[in-house]
Amino acid sequence: MGSDEAKVVAAVDFGTHGTGFAWTVRTPLNDDPLTRRVQFFTRFPGRQLDSPKNLTAILVTDGGDTVAWGHEARARWVEALTKGESEGLGYAYAFKTALKSGGSMADLPITGGFVDRTDRGLIRDLVTAYLREIRELATAEIKRMTYTEREVRWCITVPAIWDDEDKAVLRGLAVDAGFPGDPERLLLAIEPEAAALYCHLRMPDAASDPHRRARLPLHLDGFRSVVVDCGGGTVDITAYESHGDAGPSIALREIGLATGGWLGSEYVNQAFLDKTLGDRFGPAALKRIERDHPGELLELSGQWERAKATVELDREADAVVHVLDPVRIEVPVTVWDLLDEPVRARLTRDAAGLPRQIVLPPEEVKGLLDERVDGILDKVAEQLAAIGRTSGSGAEPETLVLVGGFARSPWLCERMRARFGERHRILVPPDPALAVLEGAVHFAYRPEVFVSRQAKYTYGFETAKPFEEGVDSTMRMYRDDEGDLLCVGRFGVAVRRMDSVRVNDAHPFRIVPVREDQDELDVRLYRSAKADPRYVDEDGCEEIGRLTVDLSGTLGRPLRERPIMLLFYFGAAELRVEVFDPATGETRQVSVDFDRV
Repeated sequence: MGSDEAKVVAAVDFGTHGTGFAWTVRTPLNDDPLTRRVQFFTRFPGRQLDSPKNLTAILVTDGGDTVAWGHEARARWVEALTKGESEGLGYAYAFKTALKSGGSMADLPITGGFVDRTDRGLIRDLVTAYLREIRELATAEIKRMTYTEREVRWCITVPAIWDDEDKAVLRGLAVDAGFPGDPERLLLAIEPEAAALYCHLRMPDAASDPHRRARLPLHLDGFRSVVVDCGGGTVDITAYESHGDAGPSIALREIGLATGGWLGSEYVNQAFLDKTLGDRFGPAALKRIERDHPGELLELSGQWERAKATVELDREADAVVHVLDPVRIEVPVTVWDLLDEPVRARLTRDAAGLPRQIVLPPEEVKGLLDERVDGILDKVAEQLAAIGRTSGSGAEPETLVLVGGFARSPWLCERMRARFGERHRILVPPDPALAVLEGAVHFAYRPEVFVSRQAKYTYGFETAKPFEEGVDSTMRMYRDDEGDLLCVGRFGVAVRRMDSVRVNDAHPFRIVPVREDQDELDVRLYRSAKADPRYVDEDGCEEIGRLTVDLSGTLGRPLRERPIMLLFYFGAAELRVEVFDPATGETRQVSVDFDRV
């Protein structure tokens, strides 16, 4: 089934903290995105949720069977620990963070039992198991509307900071989980892009007349926005400029360069456990509580989660933001009884004589939040500077749009306004945590809404070029079957870093085999942060994958009659490569085998 035959489009927002799915039916009534009806699901196993995002947690046996997932997994894991029945069980939460190649996981994922968070093979198995559960639940719900699985086009969200190999890993795991292998029936949506679509379609423009609701004007030619997607694990930042050739629809081109890092709200929660509780209880006591009273520790974390989202703030005339009041955390009785008497006495004294209280002064609350918020602000500043260097100044300053669960934080919002509000508009949708999920549904309905993206690297492949005396080393010299002197190991540039590449534009590159009896050609793909690398093995160049081109159709012909055109599509959400054979007139897509997959 071609993608244009899909009768239902469904999106899975696979997040660090939470994961959910939503869908819509492709009908003439839904073709207008402004009136399109998107369905959300909240009846997850174990509980009815207020939000369509279940916890990204899973509980499995050492035999690989899934015991529970989502909030139910965490509840059953805590129960198993409390009853001493955790033998043979493994628990993982926020395990998406372990998929990023070459990245530091910091304090995430959170694991228990036999699950080792550094075992990437096991983590991938858990991702497959989790995606299988969400797919089966979504499929059952869609089938209730009498649609078949073959009539669904799926979309899964990925962070903007993920590289091609990270996306390839997730796609492979999703296929293992039962999602379709056809790339036209399984799309990947870049999370800030999906959020930008949501904001355009569903969000009133805060700068417009207060008596009328105007959309975020992504439909206006030249309008610039920076989407700051603040999730549980990562913060993704991407910038867009509206493109004026789309008529009544919208079309966006990426400007700047996608950036971000491990700056999500889960790290603020982990800092509370490590620093606030660790400093007050002592490392040994905290370890004992983690082991013997995980439910109570979860309760303490929940109190902090609620408190950090409701802190009272004050901004002075000089734009300096302050936390007004201390935060009070009530210690469960079982935890209090575990603490040494000197520790209880000190905590009681710090709480003005009240027992079973932890008091966080305003400066401590500020410090915990700023561990990540400072990094977010610096990344936004870097993005704005990159836009200025690569795309110049727009007609108006860029609008900053905050989405994701962390965007609910009043501290983050106020600090953003204090640093950038004098020049830039800062907007937050009414429900920022849903922006990526609903936006991914709209993207799956009409993927062509994005017309171009920026190349994150200089991409190319290993090739042989004419040897240059005095420039190339004789160690790289090679003579082909026709007697031409070549330099091997050259970097054949397909697209340069920071180039604006249109989604549907092919970047052609001509290659010729070096032997007349050659029946296939192995092409090694490389990337570099340099604009014009000469050799594939110089500093900064990295091999990322390989593809094999079949040359059997022209076997036996002279080399000059055997050229092959490689067509690279760098503007799509995933790298795509096609091969055009001028001798046969055939074009076929070839898959890239990423080394780290």
